[in-house]
Amino acid sequence: MNKLQILELLEKHHPHLSSRQAEMYLELSANNIVNATGVHKRTDIFSSIAGQRWYNFPLNAIDIEKVWFNDVEIPRLIGEPVIDDDEFGEDSEDTADTALSTPTANANNKRFWIHSNYKTYTEATVGTAEEAAERVRNRIGIVEKVNNAVTRDGRTSNYQSCSVTGTYNIRVAGSWLPSPFLATDDATSSYAGPLTAIPQQYHDVLLNGAISRGYQDPESINPDMLSFFDGQFQEGIKKIKKYTRTRTGTGFIKPQDF
Repeated sequence: MNKLQILELLEKHHPHLSSRQAEMYLELSANNIVNATGVHKRTDIFSSIAGQRWYNFPLNAIDIEKVWFNDVEIPRLIGEPVIDDDEFGEDSEDTADTALSTPTANANNKRFWIHSNYKTYTEATVGTAEEAAERVRNRIGIVEKVNNAVTRDGRTSNYQSCSVTGTYNIRVAGSWLPSPFLATDDATSSYAGPLTAIPQQYHDVLLNGAISRGYQDPESINPDMLSFFDGQFQEGIKKIKKYTRTRTGTGFIKPQDF
């Protein structure tokens, strides 16, 4: 189904919704589906900088599955280095800290990735405060293992920051939240906004989630209809989970008797 068809079916149940409210309920339904199933897979790429450990990452990334550096898959580091690289912005309270020195470049060092959702300081000079916060609330780090790489305050760490500068050489694969609808969307498209994230054969599940949410509104509250469409929505999520597992999983060998 395309966006226009889905909105027309939603309107049959909830004619009181404005066009933006209807879009919002579809977006909420898509977010719930993706959070529950991980069906929306995609990749993102960015460039490494020698001496920089942390890189801002899209806030709508909900799960990181794999990371490649220079086309070589690197593992996730278990735990965190005891010494961090100070890259937390330019806030006045942070000026006393000093970042680690840029390590000597070595393309052969073994690399790992780490993840942090700790918010850094917001730089007021970069867009609005809200825009800056969006950019720095989700970060991915690249570290290299080198014996006795860093010493500070009597502690020694075997992990230093990335030593290699590259161009779009970091690639991250995982699950992302869907994109919202835009005013410029083609209403006759099956790939507008969050529809892109949900396979077309499951667009009815997306619709059921939005219908269920609508029956929670005071204008059309109906416990029986809410229960029915929420049940349909949950059944659809189970089907999408199975679809995601069979599409991306390795499967298993079933024993056979001969």
